[in-house]
Amino acid sequence: MPVTNMAPRAQRGFSLVEVLVAMLVLAIGLLGLAALQTQGVRFNHDAYVRSNATALASDIVDKMRLDRNNVTAYTTANFPARNAEPAGGYTAENPPYNCTGTAARLSGAQADLACWLNGIELGLPLGQATIAQQAAPNAALYDITIMWLDREPRNFNGVTRLAANAAECTAATNRTWMAAPGQCFVTQTWTVWP
Repeated sequence: MPVTNMAPRAQRGFSLVEVLVAMLVLAIGLLGLAALQTQGVRFNHDAYVRSNATALASDIVDKMRLDRNNVTAYTTANFPARNAEPAGGYTAENPPYNCTGTAARLSGAQADLACWLNGIELGLPLGQATIAQQAAPNAALYDITIMWLDREPRNFNGVTRLAANAAECTAATNRTWMAAPGQCFVTQTWTVWP
């Protein structure tokens, strides 16, 4: 008589339900990893933009210190005129400001400001900048303010999204609402003594 190896039903292996439950747990874990990866990419981009803004602020401060006798020429009132925007938008080949000196024969602070403003507008999302001398008794201090588009979604009544109005924008620190584009900007100010 042949011997058969018949194990009891409970010991034969996985059932289809157990396989489906295992696949469901795996799918939930993979979705969590995908969300974590997305958040990581966004945080890395935000850190990159903030580091770029800090480097640009440091760059203009160094230029102001090198030209200490002419430091007041670095204020916003002395910013050069922008070039006309080309149909395809500004690029490194067609920048917002002429800083080469060939067309407008810029020199000193004007050339420094033009090149710096190109870096702001081309290197930061919708980048803008101002440089202002403080009033007396702090007239030796200058405020360098750099602004760029805020891409950080926040929780508004259970919904995660970008700020949609001035009240939502300014509720977060270092944020400024710009009515013209209707968007929230990150605002970073450095007070320096060049």
